[in-house]
Amino acid sequence: ALGSTISVDSDGVHFLAEVVGETEPMNSDTDNDGLHDGIEINGNTDPLKSDTDGDNLSDYLELRTLETLATERDTDNDGLNDGVEYNKYDSNPTVPDTDADGLEDGEEINIYGTDPSSSDTDKDGLNDSKEVLNLSTDPVSKDSDSDGIADGQEVNKFGTDPKNADTDDDKINDSEEINIY
Repeated sequence: ALGSTISVDSDGVHFLAEVVGETEPMNSDTDNDGLHDGIEINGNTDPLKSDTDGDNLSDYLELRTLETLATERDTDNDGLNDGVEYNKYDSNPTVPDTDADGLEDGEEINIYGTDPSSSDTDKDGLNDSKEVLNLSTDPVSKDSDSDGIADGQEVNKFGTDPKNADTDDDKINDSEEINIY
């Protein structure tokens, strides 16, 4: 038996196991990611790669800070890899719908072009999922019909159609009617 106590570099991995496993017996952190080789071996990450899953987040950052899975590129299965969520979109790689608007982060980026960390991307007073799934308005345009009235005001205040600049078809733009009457 190799014996489990002979670790030259104090990483908890036996000297001969390090030689066979290609880790550096005189370096407790072969891949320089901040995690000792023994921790990586016991945690199923690769002690030879600082980023086991290739998502552009170090194993240390994933395991010690973000609490994501260092062996899965997309911890929350929302269609965005953890590194992209954390580094580019400031969304939470452990929560499929960071802004809790009813659209998963991957859908927001890949399908609708909305911001996964803002429930109302265009700041028109309507939740992104309501615009996309119920109203068919543009979640990245404050005024989908370009009539001068924000979609949220049309729906919540005036009762006009945010997809039709002249809701009642009387040849007078909704914003003119609201301002006149």
